[in-house]
Amino acid sequence: MTRKAAYVATVYAHLAAFHLPFMSDLRDTGFTVHAYAAPDHGRADVDHAGFECRDLPFSRNPLAPGNLRALRELIGWLKRERYDLIHVHTPNASVVCRLAARLAGQPFPKVVYTAHGFHFFAGAPWRNRLLYYPLERFLSRWTDVLVTINREDERQASAFPVRGRSVYVPGVGVDLPLHSALEDGERERLRRELGLAPDDFAVLCVAELNRNKNQGQLIGAIAELRRRGLPAVLLLAGIGGEEARCRQLAAESGAAQAVRFLGYRRDVPQLLQAADAVALLSRREGLPKALLEGLAAGKPLVATEVRGSRDLVVPGRNGYLVPVGDVSAAAAALERLQQDAGLRRRMGEYSRKLAGLYDLERIRRDLTAVYAGLGLMERAEARRVRPRLGEAEEGEAYDQALSE
Repeated sequence: MTRKAAYVATVYAHLAAFHLPFMSDLRDTGFTVHAYAAPDHGRADVDHAGFECRDLPFSRNPLAPGNLRALRELIGWLKRERYDLIHVHTPNASVVCRLAARLAGQPFPKVVYTAHGFHFFAGAPWRNRLLYYPLERFLSRWTDVLVTINREDERQASAFPVRGRSVYVPGVGVDLPLHSALEDGERERLRRELGLAPDDFAVLCVAELNRNKNQGQLIGAIAELRRRGLPAVLLLAGIGGEEARCRQLAAESGAAQAVRFLGYRRDVPQLLQAADAVALLSRREGLPKALLEGLAAGKPLVATEVRGSRDLVVPGRNGYLVPVGDVSAAAAALERLQQDAGLRRRMGEYSRKLAGLYDLERIRRDLTAVYAGLGLMERAEARRVRPRLGEAEEGEAYDQALSE
């Protein structure tokens, strides 16, 4: 009998950006894999990858009526399909999906939930902990494997009464070969296409334009550098509801000519090579792929001192961490990088060493091991899986990577 798996997220863009390799791995081992999410620009990518898409009216607002409709529809799909595995991502979808799996009745599928960042992180508003902590804790009883992707969430999940177990997997991985250096002359050509002068200091931010990604702080930092006479240019790759506000901030700060809105891009590896530094000043993160890609591209990083980003930036070694909302601190960090090409090179080399710890191939094996541990793989398939390092062994591997 054909094995079946459902991959679920609030929007298709999440599945398209982060999970197609893992969905393909399941398919390659004999699973039929269906995708469930609210339709957006990422749906075409999931469909093009060969996965049947089933639209649900999910909303990121937990109180939106669309989530209740999604619950009813998903219960119907689960009863009809009788999945062996459900792997759910993103907070609202995880609540709806785990409720649906419970209400759909026997036989219960194996439920894996990857928490891409609990909403009750350190420093979060008190109401987040009041609402989300008991909800996540309760729903863990209906979760066979709770996957966390950063060290703070790993510690939180260890105290949950998970039906099966909680495991740490370091993010969604990064395709290292994809981020190799450009051929001679290609970097300069791309910089010219982006309107960059030879001495421009190009800062790249790859993120949805939304309030959490906090591009306003970065725009303010670039404006401050321009007022000091430094040739800083900000490249914003992404789309989102905050674009009009970001454009307004750039104009009001006098930095309109220094902020380039690149829109949705499919050439992020090339953009990374054209940039001099990578910045992400989010208010909260899980384990940001934008910074993982910055590591792989060998770039210095500037990020806010928040969960997830702290896992990827070693202050003074491969970049700087700055407080959320502190424009001057962000400007100072960027200025240090702009002023010292040797520092940028050394930090970039350190970033590239760290990137090996998040190699996509390693993460694929880790996740396959999770599925094998649930009895969802044939014995021959399970034997091909490399076991995850223990925490002590992983620490040794980390130290070795940085000392090479």
